[in-house]
Amino acid sequence: MQEPSLALVRAFVTVARHQSFARAARELGMTPSSVSRLVKQLEAALGIVLINRTTRAMSLTEAGQRYYADCAAGFEQLRGAWERLRDEHELPQGTLRLSAPLVFGRSHVVPHLSGFMRAYPQIEIDLIMTDRYVDIVGEGVTLAIRIGRLEDSTLIAKKLLPNRRILVAAPGYLQRHGEPASVDDLARHDCLVSTASHDGEAWRLFGPEGERLVRPRPRARADNGDAVRQLAVDGHGIAFHSAVTMAPSMRAGELVQVLPAWAGRETGVYAVYPARALGPVARSFLDYLAARWAEDGTA
Repeated sequence: MQEPSLALVRAFVTVARHQSFARAARELGMTPSSVSRLVKQLEAALGIVLINRTTRAMSLTEAGQRYYADCAAGFEQLRGAWERLRDEHELPQGTLRLSAPLVFGRSHVVPHLSGFMRAYPQIEIDLIMTDRYVDIVGEGVTLAIRIGRLEDSTLIAKKLLPNRRILVAAPGYLQRHGEPASVDDLARHDCLVSTASHDGEAWRLFGPEGERLVRPRPRARADNGDAVRQLAVDGHGIAFHSAVTMAPSMRAGELVQVLPAWAGRETGVYAVYPARALGPVARSFLDYLAARWAEDGTA
């Protein structure tokens, strides 16, 4: 039995997929008789009949069915290898419509946009920074970055970073009002509530004693994380917000963690998108962002 050429195998796979010599010929840019001749050459090289032919129909033999299943999988792998190589050597182009929460976007996304745009000059950026819920499909968003537990959805989610909500306050506030020694002490403190994250009614904390539900006493409410962060930095109370959002202010010494043994449930930072497979534009952005986060210690 001779090893056949890929041209012969490709002709057979195309015929088997279409169940037609005529349709296979159109795809291959050949005549049906030429395709038939290639399949016969393959059968001769293998010494096996792969296709039963009549004047009105064709069907795969049992051996042909097995051979098609193996060869079709092989051609899919070859195509995948080609696509990956193509994507690596051809710069993606198009528009990246990106959504991100306000504070996280300002501290973790915007600083890296300039470098990304220089690296990928054929990609246009359309950035939406908001703490409101963005309808990805309805608003035509390519990729959304979301923080916290995700609701059940038909969207695809990829975890980018670990995260949980923590209690923070400015050192000046704690000097004036004292640092809480227990969860119960939070009841006498001014609290800064983010209505965008639906924590106005209760803060759910987990710690050494299990789960505790705290009813915060709001000194101020705001519908975006940036306002809550700034109010906390300015010393107006204790905030319960995501660790990744508050990290830059904590590194700068503007905020400190309160009751570090108590925090929210482990959640995460996610990339959310509507398609099963990321397109090259979105994939290149996520890869770039992951590399920059690794460099600056975020990841």
